[in-house]
Amino acid sequence: MTIGNQLERFANEQANKVAIYFQDQTITYSVFYKSVQQYKALLQQQQTETNRPQKVALFIGNEPAFLEAYFAVITLGWIAIPFDVKWSEQEATRVMEMAEPDMVVASSSFEKRANYHFSVTFFTDDVHVHDINGQGSENFLADSPFYIGFTSGSTGQPKGFIRSHTSWLASFTAGEKAFHYGKEDTILAPGPLCHSLSLFGATHALHIGASFYLTSSFSETEISHLIRTKKATVISAVPTMLSGLAKQEEVIEAPVTFLSSGAKLRPAIKKALTTAFPNSALYEYYGASELSYVSFATKEIADKFPNSVGKPFPGVVITIRDENKEILPPGQIGNVYIESDFLFTGYVKNETATKQVLTQYGATIDDLGFLNEEGVLTIIGRKNNMIISGGQNIYPEEVEKIIKDFPDVKEVIVIGMDDEHWGQKVVALIEWKNSNPDNLKQLKAHCRKQLAIYKRPRKYYTVTDLPYTKTGKIARNTIEKNLTEWIQ
Repeated sequence: MTIGNQLERFANEQANKVAIYFQDQTITYSVFYKSVQQYKALLQQQQTETNRPQKVALFIGNEPAFLEAYFAVITLGWIAIPFDVKWSEQEATRVMEMAEPDMVVASSSFEKRANYHFSVTFFTDDVHVHDINGQGSENFLADSPFYIGFTSGSTGQPKGFIRSHTSWLASFTAGEKAFHYGKEDTILAPGPLCHSLSLFGATHALHIGASFYLTSSFSETEISHLIRTKKATVISAVPTMLSGLAKQEEVIEAPVTFLSSGAKLRPAIKKALTTAFPNSALYEYYGASELSYVSFATKEIADKFPNSVGKPFPGVVITIRDENKEILPPGQIGNVYIESDFLFTGYVKNETATKQVLTQYGATIDDLGFLNEEGVLTIIGRKNNMIISGGQNIYPEEVEKIIKDFPDVKEVIVIGMDDEHWGQKVVALIEWKNSNPDNLKQLKAHCRKQLAIYKRPRKYYTVTDLPYTKTGKIARNTIEKNLTEWIQ
């Protein structure tokens, strides 16, 4: 089994079922399969080397052509490399040098810009000019690579990560078991397809013969309408998006499953979301580009252990290890190690970094956490984010969570600032929801109740418009590099 190898069967057995909804378009499986075959034919015509899989860069935004070209590439046994159309020339050039694609397929709407960055093999408008069809799926191994994505770069320069068919196929099965959805659903992952979260949702939907609702951008109004009219039954999104949905005033009774990842949902957002969508099922899960699914929290687990990220997905083994790689007992904090069939193959041109993640003890991205007696995982923070103040280890994510629980805080990031006496001192950069003059005084009182004295920020700075990565996380590295500018 390889990803997309059932498309021909779907085109025959459910020819009129909608594969992709996009704006006012409905693309059936019959039409989608034909388009994929046309892309395959054009790709094969342009192939210059036949002794290895070709790497194909996709410079296409959120439109059906992206998925048509993408499935053409991966069902040939080749490797798709989605480019972010918002990248600067410098960023695109850096990725080109790292990934070294053999071909570039670009959206016709980006013709001038794409040529500015790199040489384009063909544009999407070229595909449907000729009535040509590619060959069926080539024979290739399921553990072959099919996709190169890029980490969001919240702690540094993005790294290219490689995924095999096998790893995502195993993840698909685990997700269906954990979240109870499948072929009869319409899946919506309202983010850029160049990011693995949204691409995973689209790939999963079309691989199993479900329908995928493709959006060009995120709109709370549009998504609420899709849920209300039962056109979207599974929503995979980051907390920032779900926060927007939770703010709507109308109560929508239609059943829907929310899948949240990327960060913990605040309790207030969770409550507002389930109030606005009373017949919804909400799952939070923990994972990473390198690890795929790790753990998930049902409502029962989330209610019982609100700070946790749940229990392991089916097929995942989690161990917590100390600096000597010895397994720690429940309740003790250490490095989180993962064993599963969902793991990535490695980083592009970075064997050293690959070996740091894929170890003999399992895979680790240096997240710190602990398991309780019931096998529920809690993530404390990232090892390289840790602040050491007066010899005490402080996890900024723990402090951020407490501060975020204060109702007038919109957003916060906690950072260690160099200090002659303490080594580092804890400082908090805060965006407020309002300009209440008592905010800071009340927040300090809140922190005194919730945090040990050494964990409390020694300085609070009011800021506006914190920078974010393209996947919606605060750009910690950017702030740390320019901290003096942010606290002036």
